[in-house]
Amino acid sequence: MAAQTGRSAVPAWEEAMKKQEIAGSGHLADGVKKKILSKVAALRLRLEEREKARKNSGFPKKIPKLEMSVSRTDEKKDPQKPPCKREGKAPVLLKKIQAEMFPDHSGNVRLSCQFAEIHEDSTIWWTKDSKSIAQVQRSAGDTSIVSLVIVQASQKDQGLYYCCIKNSYGKVTAEFNLTTEVLKQLASHKDSKGCEEIEFSQLIFREDFLQDSYFGGCLRGQIATEELHFGEGVHRKAFRSKVMRGLTPVFQPGHPCVLKVHNAVAYGTRNNDELVQRNYNLAAQECYVQNTARYYAKIYAAEAQPLEGFGEVPEIIPIFLIHRPENNIPYATVEEELIGEFVKYSIRDGKEINFLRRESEAGQKCCTFQHWVYQKTGGCLLVTDMQGVGMKLTDVGIATLAKGETHLCPNLETNKNSAKAF
Repeated sequence: MAAQTGRSAVPAWEEAMKKQEIAGSGHLADGVKKKILSKVAALRLRLEEREKARKNSGFPKKIPKLEMSVSRTDEKKDPQKPPCKREGKAPVLLKKIQAEMFPDHSGNVRLSCQFAEIHEDSTIWWTKDSKSIAQVQRSAGDTSIVSLVIVQASQKDQGLYYCCIKNSYGKVTAEFNLTTEVLKQLASHKDSKGCEEIEFSQLIFREDFLQDSYFGGCLRGQIATEELHFGEGVHRKAFRSKVMRGLTPVFQPGHPCVLKVHNAVAYGTRNNDELVQRNYNLAAQECYVQNTARYYAKIYAAEAQPLEGFGEVPEIIPIFLIHRPENNIPYATVEEELIGEFVKYSIRDGKEINFLRRESEAGQKCCTFQHWVYQKTGGCLLVTDMQGVGMKLTDVGIATLAKGETHLCPNLETNKNSAKAF
């Protein structure tokens, strides 16, 4: 009853005891009085315990739930705090893109900008009209100038250029519009280009040609290169050139050649050493890819020519590394110029349909050679972008099974000569 009403019954007992005292003789025996007091005390204790139990039973789990919900909320907020701090660490653009012409009258244009607040390793890439043209890595804390060299800049190079740096903290982008007016302002150099001295090197393969090669047989000579390029791909520009002297017995004076150089070289450093190194790596890689494909073509020819009625075999022409000491983009490749109708017999992305590939003898034999290389290397390597004039091919590529692998063909039998040059 006390639990239902929430009122204490102790005063009622005390009042009953007082009534008994008045109704009786006015005096109770000590034993009776003690017994009544003990019952009152016991009842008081039980009522207090019940009251506590009732209060506790009404809110048994709510307080822990509140504590847990608070702690979970805090846990959810904690991971959100670092991004707030990370937003402040995103890279910032320190200097906008500026254009300048190299002072050596080479016709090369340099675009440069600078970023700050680089708190971790980042990727920097350059795009032209939304197409990626170059990429370079930047270490944490390195705030040196980022540059892009446009080789032999002409009207074909005008467009909207972007330089973007990105890491996990965020990204920032700079832009520059290379217009005809800008090129005219920069083009204070002479329109004609004279002869230049070069150093000419052949790529030489040792016994294991996939793992051991070097540039040797250095020749010195002089070439004259046209000012404007006649061909341009995604990565390279092609200039007509002519041998003036030297380079024999590979080329005779007056021999028409094609000089190729990457049209955009991205780098970022406090000096030009990285630019030269990247320029060398790109040119050397071009030599390695095409000359390796040429070596496979020679093995293929050795197996195919003895077959009755097979006829002429496709030949991949060699390319050579040249060093131009007076040019700020000192490394390029040179090869003989193919005269005639230039045809693409195979393409990389499958978007282009070339009926000459299927109908002509050269096209069918190029496809046969591709299949032969694929089978010979166990599916690890495929020669791509086969193109040229007739049976002479150039600008070929090599697709590998795994990105970055170069030693893909341990089962390929090679001739046991000491060295082989192209």
